[in-house]
Amino acid sequence: DVSRSFYLSMRLLPKAMREPVSLAYLLARASDTLADTEGLAAELRHEMLLGFGEILHGAERTAWLVKLSDEVIPCQQHQGETSLLKMMDEVFAWFHDFRDHQGHAAILKVMDHILHGQMLDIERFEIGQSSGLTQDAQLEEYCFLVAGCVGEFWTELGYISLLGFSSIEAERLKCMGINYGKGLQLINILRDLPSDLKQGRCYLPGVDSSDRDAMMVEAARWRARARAYLSDGQVYAKSLKLRRTRAATALPGLIGQSTLDLLDHASWAQLEEGVKVSRRDVYRFTWESFFV
Repeated sequence: DVSRSFYLSMRLLPKAMREPVSLAYLLARASDTLADTEGLAAELRHEMLLGFGEILHGAERTAWLVKLSDEVIPCQQHQGETSLLKMMDEVFAWFHDFRDHQGHAAILKVMDHILHGQMLDIERFEIGQSSGLTQDAQLEEYCFLVAGCVGEFWTELGYISLLGFSSIEAERLKCMGINYGKGLQLINILRDLPSDLKQGRCYLPGVDSSDRDAMMVEAARWRARARAYLSDGQVYAKSLKLRRTRAATALPGLIGQSTLDLLDHASWAQLEEGVKVSRRDVYRFTWESFFV
């Protein structure tokens, strides 16, 4: 209920990777819901994310869950997100019961990065009242924290869970995974430019957010960078030895490339209406991912 395309990737994964990836996804999806809940003060969202991380590191969660129930859940508009937040006690229990699994440390590491990125976002655009990012490095950092780290996590978990995960050595593959995740996050940012601007957020560095022509020129530059990062993702996926893992890894990139193609030809008005790959194409890419 809270995933469209990534759910398909999780279904494709071999069993050894599926549980830790699914657990990490639910944690990340819950924190993302907290970060983006409309109608909640920025300070409260920041506090809830900070407490989220403390719980993952072993803090007591009763008071946090009470605040979640009383102040956060009533503001939810999406049924799936509401259901997920109502089950956070069980999700946290699942994570803590997972502590003897080799993947536990990898999940904790990736969640630390994601929570840092989400809190930084709130601090930058709401609590700090920033006018936006000024340097490419700031956007690169943000993309790593909320998505590039997932490529790193995927790699670490693959080597932990599967014998002969890839034909590429681990450190090089990890760098490719980071780039892959950053490319996918850039696509999200480029697709959501108008909606983010309405919320006072401009992720494109050093551009006048009121100048639509300048925004479109800058967006084209970042689309080119996203394509370069996705090319690392293609090499990554092709290096994996198990077909199910290869398909699960390739699928987001196939959807991402198609989204970039749509964005290449989209006007600002079309961006405002929403650009996304059709469900029919998503299922077609799911089939094609087995032949990467």
